[in-house]
Amino acid sequence: MGREVTLFTKPEELIAWLDDNDLLMGLSENEAEILLNYMEGHDYAIGTDAAGKMVRRDIAEENGEVEAFSIDDVIDTVCNWNYELILEADSKRNNPTDFIDFANEQSRYERLKADEQVLDKLFDKTIYGQRIADLGKQMAEQFIENLKKNKDISEGVAVVAEQVRQYSTGNRGR
Repeated sequence: MGREVTLFTKPEELIAWLDDNDLLMGLSENEAEILLNYMEGHDYAIGTDAAGKMVRRDIAEENGEVEAFSIDDVIDTVCNWNYELILEADSKRNNPTDFIDFANEQSRYERLKADEQVLDKLFDKTIYGQRIADLGKQMAEQFIENLKKNKDISEGVAVVAEQVRQYSTGNRGR
């Protein structure tokens, strides 16, 4: 696709664009750098198109695909990649070929877990994080109401479990 795209190459550029577009994420330079690094590590870059909308470009190819992509989608995608990398590093550190391999994977695992802490706070600011928080509040309120009416905790637990199952199979989120 031949869309004119300006890519963010520095954390400050992403932060400035978010501020200019009143997307009050409150990203620090470190947080923005983490997002940009994960994107680049997975052969993507984010930026803006000619209309000033955020996009994601596949940078693995010279004229890679460009698609509309919100900051919420950036954070959600990076959180998912981080989770997958943590699982991979955990598996490798628990099955090392030698001590050096273990030390390298342990270090990688610890870096990824540190990123996870940062990313979890960012995820909470996204529309997906807000939906999960709202759903959790709604489920807790329903559980308490059920408990008040029935005094039977097993029925309330079954209702909550069903709602969690429906949400996790039907919606995005971590």
